[in-house]
Amino acid sequence: MEIITTFPRGLRYACTPESCFTCCSLLEDIPVSIEEINRVKALGYRDFYEARSGRYFIKKPCVFLEDKLCSLHREHGKSGKFMSCRKYPFSASVLDNGSVVVDVKWTCPGVGFDTGEEITEALLREEFLDDLLKRKAEEIKRGEVVYLHNPSRQQIPWRALVRLHSGIVETLAGEGFYDFVLLLTAAVRHLGSSLGGRSFVSSQEAEEALQSFRARYRRERGEMLREVKAQAQVAVDILTIYDYFDELFQYRINPGFAAKKLEIAEELDFDEDFAALFSKPLSGDAQRLLAAHARQSFMETLARPWDLPSAYFWTLGVACVADYLARLLSGEEVTRDDARKALSIVDFLNKHFRSFRDYYFPKYPELGMQYLQFLLGGVLE
Repeated sequence: MEIITTFPRGLRYACTPESCFTCCSLLEDIPVSIEEINRVKALGYRDFYEARSGRYFIKKPCVFLEDKLCSLHREHGKSGKFMSCRKYPFSASVLDNGSVVVDVKWTCPGVGFDTGEEITEALLREEFLDDLLKRKAEEIKRGEVVYLHNPSRQQIPWRALVRLHSGIVETLAGEGFYDFVLLLTAAVRHLGSSLGGRSFVSSQEAEEALQSFRARYRRERGEMLREVKAQAQVAVDILTIYDYFDELFQYRINPGFAAKKLEIAEELDFDEDFAALFSKPLSGDAQRLLAAHARQSFMETLARPWDLPSAYFWTLGVACVADYLARLLSGEEVTRDDARKALSIVDFLNKHFRSFRDYYFPKYPELGMQYLQFLLGGVLE
């Protein structure tokens, strides 16, 4: 099984129980296996799980959480915890073709590049593959050829599509948030121009197009940014983009609901004055965190049967919501803490409420289109 990570090389993780136990107290579901249940029962614990829809979950509130610390971890070490808890803030999904996509929650304060254990592929294989291999027999294989551009039914080998995604993310890994968004736009346009007009794109053709983009990025990064900004097709329509936000916020499970449940804020004052809201500067740390989340969102689209343009606009839609919420939560400047809180809300909605995903995931691409026009309109100059 192949592992595809949505985060860059060199990521580190160190648990910070003294400052955060949200994962233990507020996650909607912590799944456990019957083998784990029997193991913990043998340690003398009782009445800590429940069965729902043929699966087992930890009861809430978690009986093992004592003084903001996990009693299983304290008394039996990391290996004594349930697998879901031991792996957090990392999670994995198995694609139809058997590949494993591993992502990380950037909302976790223990995730970064400075301190903690380096997250290597060997470590990920040790932590994830044994468990996932058990489910492999139940998977339906997807063909190795997928769509690069669905409306024209342009096809590409699966590995070539993965290479395009990962190559773009690696190339733009050092970019701040808004520059990443604009250069991602340049990358998608470059690939579309290079690979258009073919019914089938070979792996070699895809690699050549990627290398062409990377070479131009290294030579002419500034010129690429100027070109993207100059290619705005319509004027900024503040009312239209606000209509999309308003539709999201009217849904019964919305950012305000999530903020209250996560104990971030009792309520969010959704501000219609976009000009004032987006006049706030983003700190460098906030930019880096939002950019890392946006890169991860782009890689996460590999787990969905989407073509490249759909994946691109979906990514922009998620980035738009994160950007807006960070600004709502901030003072005069958007800090890293503001960004983490915003990403907590976005991840909580996207990953823990199926009803929200079913309702709003199809709407993200259209929101992404509006967000791009918003950025290209010079609002953030």
